[in-house]
Amino acid sequence: MTKEQYVLLYEKYTLGICTEEEKKLFEQYNDEFSIDNAPWDENKLGDEKQVSERMYKRFYDEIHPRHQLSWFNRHKFSAAAAILIMLGIGVYLSINPSQKTNSAPTDVAVQKKSIPPGGKKAVLTLQDGSQIILDNSQNGIVANQANTVITKTREGQVIYNSSQSSFVDPKSVPYNSISTPRGGEYQLLLPDNTKVWLNAESTIKFPAVFNGRERKIELSGEAYFEVAHNQKMPFRVVVEGTEIEVLGTHFNVNGYHDRADVNTTLLEGSVKLKNSKKEAMLKPGQSGISSATGGMKVKNVDVEDAVAWKNGYFVFQDEDIYSIMAKVARWYDVEVEFRGNMKDKGFFGKVNRYDNISELLKNMELTREVQFKIEGRRVIVMAK
Repeated sequence: MTKEQYVLLYEKYTLGICTEEEKKLFEQYNDEFSIDNAPWDENKLGDEKQVSERMYKRFYDEIHPRHQLSWFNRHKFSAAAAILIMLGIGVYLSINPSQKTNSAPTDVAVQKKSIPPGGKKAVLTLQDGSQIILDNSQNGIVANQANTVITKTREGQVIYNSSQSSFVDPKSVPYNSISTPRGGEYQLLLPDNTKVWLNAESTIKFPAVFNGRERKIELSGEAYFEVAHNQKMPFRVVVEGTEIEVLGTHFNVNGYHDRADVNTTLLEGSVKLKNSKKEAMLKPGQSGISSATGGMKVKNVDVEDAVAWKNGYFVFQDEDIYSIMAKVARWYDVEVEFRGNMKDKGFFGKVNRYDNISELLKNMELTREVQFKIEGRRVIVMAK
């Protein structure tokens, strides 16, 4: 297939006007793609630069969460070149005649070896120090704390159902915690009906019943909250020296120990951030970044990217390989080794995080910036 034929087929495919035969042909080349090095025909295709930019824009639009998978590297784009990696395995197309257009072969070791994704795994620790491994325990009632019945559902959620008829002295309320390991995630319904999604390698500490003037919890790692509204009892999250205060709202907090800051993204409602030196109010569609040194920065963001993990995806927007692999390590419970210099390489992409690790690594290799090797539960990342 020539470049011209592919571009015309691509245009028809994205417009939804392909015949069944053309659709099969396009998807066949989508999996195993090669085109010849024929010159560009402006009489048939128009201005090469304009076509390239139009294809780039369409592809960029497709990397947002409504699509399952796409990858590209920002260094691969120019006025007359585009990378199109779509719909699963991916496509690499360069419109620059001087550049090779054959797909980069993926590492054989990555193709043959696979590491499964994480799943519903967590440990519930009660006030007395006793622990319940939730992924191994039976469904139903698992414990009672301060007039609160703790139940595990078959969907992988822990529910705290407290009795509102009896008062518990705030000074005597027992505290519980739920911790997810590397390769784990879990859902929690707090005593006030606040919903919490806990990401891998994270811990939330909370009272078995909320009494007094506030609902205060502690977080280490990452969690998404849908807070039940209670104007008389503000909800506060303390994470790595930053306090987040809300009345009733939806927001995501990323405060892993290996980060230099705490990133709070607001989807609905309003929250107030406060650290040792500054405070800020967030509006929906904003992220607040609080640093350990007391700095505070607020910016507008795509909120769907922040909660992609909760919805079953990895989404990367101009993200470096070191940050990406930190997320991969936590979710797949692997060790990562880097070989070579891979700084200043920003990746864009979206991947189903319930796929095996080999799917993620193979698609990243298609950017021709990195190569991977799997040895047991160690992933070796090599610069190309």
